[in-house]
Amino acid sequence: MNADLSFDPSIPVVEAESETDELIYRISHDLRASVRALQELPNWVVEDLDASSIAVPKPTSRHLELISSHACRLDLMLTGLLEYSRIGRMQAIQAIRPRDVLEDVIEDLGLPEQVRLSIRMDNGRVQMGDADLARVFSVLLINAVRFHPENAPKIEIGGGPATGRKWVITVTDDGPGIPPDQREFVQRPMTKLVSRDVDPGAGMGLAILRKIAATYGGSVEFEDIKSGQGTCVRVTLAVN
Repeated sequence: MNADLSFDPSIPVVEAESETDELIYRISHDLRASVRALQELPNWVVEDLDASSIAVPKPTSRHLELISSHACRLDLMLTGLLEYSRIGRMQAIQAIRPRDVLEDVIEDLGLPEQVRLSIRMDNGRVQMGDADLARVFSVLLINAVRFHPENAPKIEIGGGPATGRKWVITVTDDGPGIPPDQREFVQRPMTKLVSRDVDPGAGMGLAILRKIAATYGGSVEFEDIKSGQGTCVRVTLAVN
């Protein structure tokens, strides 16, 4: 099937909250420079002490490791905020083929060899930002791999036109799944179901996904799987 939902002016793209997003972008962008310096600071201290033939005491070494660790965590948060602020902005809205974008994302991610992919994607085009569509696929694929007990999920990816000039993308995996009472919670910015000591991510992935869907007049839904194991995410986009 080659459905083409591009260039229909009767379905305008929802404008992003540009003023707030611009503020988030500028603050996050400027803060990252300082955070990068904090990440390097422990190395500079150790190098200076080594140059002076001074051994670093174990407690001091541990403190320097904590500085670096927390700086890396903060950098991940700022990176997530930057991506969140760019949704619907800083990219051209054009006719793109989801299948092509998906193939590029898979190649860029370099997924482990043990990941099993099954793809059934319509060959038509949609009108939206290519960076936003790429982020939809990358969020879902990264989550499927990251939270699988063996990092070797079976992932089924589908996509195609639906009624009302919409495009639907579904990604299903066989991982641990998300409890129904937590599905709304995990779509909020900087929220996670596991400790950051277990997973260092910033907890922005599903929030980014939800904002992309909303920006293009759509939604994110979680569907139950008959086997009771895994996650099925359905992303609807009202793209022209």
